[in-house]
Amino acid sequence: MTTFHPSGVQHALYPLQAPIKDYAWGSKTLLPKLTGAPASKTPQAEMWFGTHPTTPTLLADGTALAELVDLPYLVKLLAAAQPLSIQAHPTREHAEAGFAAENAASIELADPRRTYRDPNHKPEMLIALSDFTAMAGFRDPKVTAKTFDQLVQLVDNAELASLLKTMADRLRAGELKEVFAQLVDPHGPFWRPDGFTAEIFAAVQCSTTTNEHLVNALQAAKIHPDDPGALVALLMNLITLSPGEALFVPSGTIHAYVAGLGLEVMATSDNVIRGGLTVKHVDVAELGKVVDFTPGAPPIITPSVRTIDDVTVTRFTPPVKDFALTRYDLPAGTSLTVTATTPRIAVGTSGTGALTSGRDSAVISPGAGIYIPGDVHSLDLRAGDEDVTIFLASRP
Repeated sequence: MTTFHPSGVQHALYPLQAPIKDYAWGSKTLLPKLTGAPASKTPQAEMWFGTHPTTPTLLADGTALAELVDLPYLVKLLAAAQPLSIQAHPTREHAEAGFAAENAASIELADPRRTYRDPNHKPEMLIALSDFTAMAGFRDPKVTAKTFDQLVQLVDNAELASLLKTMADRLRAGELKEVFAQLVDPHGPFWRPDGFTAEIFAAVQCSTTTNEHLVNALQAAKIHPDDPGALVALLMNLITLSPGEALFVPSGTIHAYVAGLGLEVMATSDNVIRGGLTVKHVDVAELGKVVDFTPGAPPIITPSVRTIDDVTVTRFTPPVKDFALTRYDLPAGTSLTVTATTPRIAVGTSGTGALTSGRDSAVISPGAGIYIPGDVHSLDLRAGDEDVTIFLASRP
C-alpha cells in the first residue's frame, strides 16, 4: 500500500537512486555502457529498484522507497560477464519454513551461511536487453546421456570412464534426480580438489569438441575449478535469447544466467539456494528439496504485442500474481497516455524521454528508475528527438 512521503507531501512521480551490487560475476562495462557512465574498475552486477530490506532503493532526497510503499515485486538490471551460481528459488511454503527454521537457529540475516533471507517465494522473469545466454530447467535426460557418452570417450581414467558410463545409463533410464545428487554430493568424488571434475574438463579442454553444452560447461569450469556445478550444467537447457526475448523462471526451476544484459522482475525476495559455480554459501541438501526435476523445454514466455498511436506496446504476463511487465517502444517525437491506478516502477533502457503525471514531470534515460504511486492521475510517456524504450512493472 502506498503511503505519503514522511514530509507529508505526495507526488505523482519519484525518481529513484538504485543501489548497485558488485558481485564477482558482474560486468565492468555492460551497465556503464547502458547508463553512459565510465567503465567501472570493479564488477557491476545488478541495479535494484524495489523495497527489499536488504538493499533499499532510495528517493532523490535519501528517503527509502520502502517508507512509501511495500512492493510485491522487485525490478533489477542484471549484467553478467560470467556464469551465476547453479541455483533455484523456493516456493512460498518452502521459504516460510526455511526462514522460520534459520531464525530459530539464531542465524543472522547477514550471516553468509544463511539460505533464507525472507519468507517469500521468488519466481522471476528476465527480458534480454542484449544477446543473453542462460541455463534453465532440465533437458531430456536421454539426450544428456549422449553428452555423458562423449565424456566416456574423452577421459583416460578407466575408473572415471566406468562411472560416467553408469551415469549415462542412469540418465537413459530417466534417473535424472539420482545423477544430479551423485554429482553434487559434498562427500562424493566430484568435489575433490584435482579430482574427477578437474580430470573431465582437462580432457574436454584437450579435445576438439564442438558440443555446445560441453563448451559452455568448460567455460564455467575454468572460472570454478573442481566445482561439479559445471557438470550439472550438462543436465540443463542451454538458451540464447535475442534482445527483447523473455525467460520465465518459476519457483523450483534450476537455472544459471551465463552472460549478457537483461531486465529482471521478480517477487520481492532474496532467497537463493545454490548448488555450485559460486564462492557463496552452497546448500545442496536444501537445493535437492526445492528443485523440480521434471525435464522440459526452455521456459520461454511469449508476450502480447500491439501498436497504439505508433507506439509498440509489449505485455509480458507470467503465470504469477506478483508481477507483470509492459514494454513501451516510442519512436522519436511520439507520446502515449496510459492509466496508472496501481503502484508501478518505470525503468528506461534506451533513449531519453519524459514521464508526466499530474503536476510532476521527470526525465527517464537508460538505467534511470521512477516510482509511480498510482492514483487518479494518468501517466504520459513521451519521446524527444530519439527513440525511447521504457519498461513499467506492476501487479497483473
